[in-house]
Amino acid sequence: MHTSAAKKANVQDQFYLTAADPKDGRIEDRLNEVINAKYQAGFLKPYNYVNGYARLQRYMEQYMSSDSRQRILNVMGMFRPTFRDVAQSLTDIDLILVEESFERLLLDYDRVFSAMAIPACLWRRTGEIYKGNKEFADLIKVPFDKLRDGQLCIYEIMAEDSIVNYWEKYGNIAFDPKQKAVLTSCLLYRQKDSDTGAADKIIETTNKKHLIPMSCCFSFTVRRDKFNM
Repeated sequence: MHTSAAKKANVQDQFYLTAADPKDGRIEDRLNEVINAKYQAGFLKPYNYVNGYARLQRYMEQYMSSDSRQRILNVMGMFRPTFRDVAQSLTDIDLILVEESFERLLLDYDRVFSAMAIPACLWRRTGEIYKGNKEFADLIKVPFDKLRDGQLCIYEIMAEDSIVNYWEKYGNIAFDPKQKAVLTSCLLYRQKDSDTGAADKIIETTNKKHLIPMSCCFSFTVRRDKFNM
């Protein structure tokens, strides 16, 4: 057991080293190297979207009106069964490949976000934010590290009407391959400049005294994998 644990630790250490300092060469080769190291370390696994939907359900029950909840549930009733059917038809290897595709997307957007000066973030279909740029962190006044690993959800920084609007527009294009981008508006919340150290409060939307609403125009783009997910 001791040898096995040491071997696992070595593989994980190798992943961290590879991710921090990949070899020089083609971008595709570097992506393959990082993703393979993550898989070998046991960090690349199928993502549990059930937990993501459960998190959204808890948020709606705690912070949103029954009318808004029902409108969002009506939309989800259209696309969740299809997602579920596709996922159940896939093997474990297929699901890992789906996650590998998402990892490639995250790595690709390292370059995209560093090259653009407008606030931007990337989230999963259940809303968890997995990457953002400094401009987006500055916009909503949260630490940059808060925009990773699903610590914050896109709906947690929106006003109630904007959350409903987002999910309804997403539902309209989720399975239409001819459409992938939507331009719309929303009301976002940001921390007060004086409210330092209050990053976690942004999801406490029942108490908006520490938050400032901002009217924004924004666009979101749906990226699909080879299974049309």
